[in-house]
Amino acid sequence: MKKSFKVLAISLIAALSVTACSSNSAPNNSNTQPTDNAAVGTPVDPFAKYEESVVVSLGRAIDPTYKYEGSDTAEDNLYTRWLKDAYNIEVKHEWEASSSDYGQKVSLAIGSNDLPDTMLVDETQLRQMVKADQLADLTAVYEQHGTERLKQIYESNPGLLEGVTFDGKLYALPETTLPSAPLTWIRKDWLDKLGLPEPKSLEDLENIAKAFVENKMGGDNTIGIVGTQQGGSLYSTFLSSGDHFLNFSSVFFAKDAYPGIWVTDSEGNAQYGTTTQETKEAILTLRDWYASGILDKEIGLRKSTQEVITSGQTGIFFGPWWSAYNLMDAIKNDPEANWRPYAAPLNNAGEFNSNQATGSNYIVVKKSYKHPDAIIKMLNIHVNEKQESYKTAVGKELTSQEIPLFLIMGHGDQLEYAVKTTQKVLTGEMPLEEVDKLNYGFTYELASHVKNVKTEPFDNYDIQYWDQVTDPDFFSHIYSHLNGGSTFVDAKINWTKSLATAQTKTMQTKWSNLKKLEDETLLKIIMGSAPIEEFDTFVEKWKQQGGDQITEEVNELK
Repeated sequence: MKKSFKVLAISLIAALSVTACSSNSAPNNSNTQPTDNAAVGTPVDPFAKYEESVVVSLGRAIDPTYKYEGSDTAEDNLYTRWLKDAYNIEVKHEWEASSSDYGQKVSLAIGSNDLPDTMLVDETQLRQMVKADQLADLTAVYEQHGTERLKQIYESNPGLLEGVTFDGKLYALPETTLPSAPLTWIRKDWLDKLGLPEPKSLEDLENIAKAFVENKMGGDNTIGIVGTQQGGSLYSTFLSSGDHFLNFSSVFFAKDAYPGIWVTDSEGNAQYGTTTQETKEAILTLRDWYASGILDKEIGLRKSTQEVITSGQTGIFFGPWWSAYNLMDAIKNDPEANWRPYAAPLNNAGEFNSNQATGSNYIVVKKSYKHPDAIIKMLNIHVNEKQESYKTAVGKELTSQEIPLFLIMGHGDQLEYAVKTTQKVLTGEMPLEEVDKLNYGFTYELASHVKNVKTEPFDNYDIQYWDQVTDPDFFSHIYSHLNGGSTFVDAKINWTKSLATAQTKTMQTKWSNLKKLEDETLLKIIMGSAPIEEFDTFVEKWKQQGGDQITEEVNELK
């Protein structure tokens, strides 16, 4: 992950944290009511302090390099002490594991049925626990103890709770995800100089790239299309579903191919997308592009693709809406660098395809635990921002290392709300005072600054219609949301969700070698050092070396 993306990711999580991590201070004890699960159906105060201490035992992932304040630990810190003082919830760690060992530790706990009261699991582990009848049914307790805000967040993320409901019973509380689909980013100032139309199809994209190279738009060494760099993947996968920055997912999607994720075949069975005929055809397209000289000759080998973009050597790359954050240095180097995103290339049916980004963490509760309401309460506290922030109580912002059962939680429509609302405030259609500051705090910040940054015409996001000087701290935010974000939220996207979002049992021992075989074979074919027939050989090897067994396991997840 490049530094710039890291910063962005942190910014996004921080923005979500305005929603996710703020919580209330100590409740009014006069409202204290019993919250025993046996009292389901009785109205309760979801923030009431327990009259007697309620212990919650956790299995917990620990970052051994994290620096706590003073003698604090993951189990005993500002947040957990505040949780005890304010709510009488006492967190105890039944066991801890490093982040790299956590998944294995959870699997061992599941296998031995020696479970803490609650922990975070992945999708495969969730399904294993449901089948083993190890989990508490959270349906009633969520309905009774979940706050309006918690329910609003889940309702704004369609399908999330349905995905963790089995036979009508809610067995987990999932995290939410950041929306993501790969757009095609192009130097529109180059398009305009050459009199070229905006791209729709793969053929359009190929013609544009050829024109950029032939006319040396980026100098003698112009590169038509750049993408995967050293250590990167050719496409997003079921384990990195939202990672679309600087790879070639767009090309595959335009061929109706979904490599790296698990899809359904014509008979309704699970199939690994990389092994399909559609993926083979997309590989052929990339191979032809490479051979014709419009694709970066150093794909998979280049140390930094970002440097090529920043230096003005290329005019096309693929990336999500927030890629604009990573264009600031390119714009500084060339104020005319008019990078614009397009919901393209489309497939032969004129559709814009994408895989769907999925979360990977779920809170589960042991079936025998007597206070599942305490787990709902902890999540209520985590997402609540309608009362005084916990930061006031503890005096500082805290992280996932201090906050137990930390999940990224945000409204599913937060990007759309940010884009549409900022546009309305810019044009005067909505006064700033009407922005929902409470639920969409970062949108309020964007709307507060937008008139310092966007110049007329307000509906034209070309680079010459921006003021980069008056309010430089907000230029990148507003430019990214209105330039990249508006294209994304206005796009009609044909989503495909992976059947699996976590590793199965066999993957834990064989996936690393299978993925290496996959990555190396496909890259060799694209670069011309292996014939296209090698694709079929790869598929056979992949199946024989564990792929078939893994596919059976994914079928069992359906």
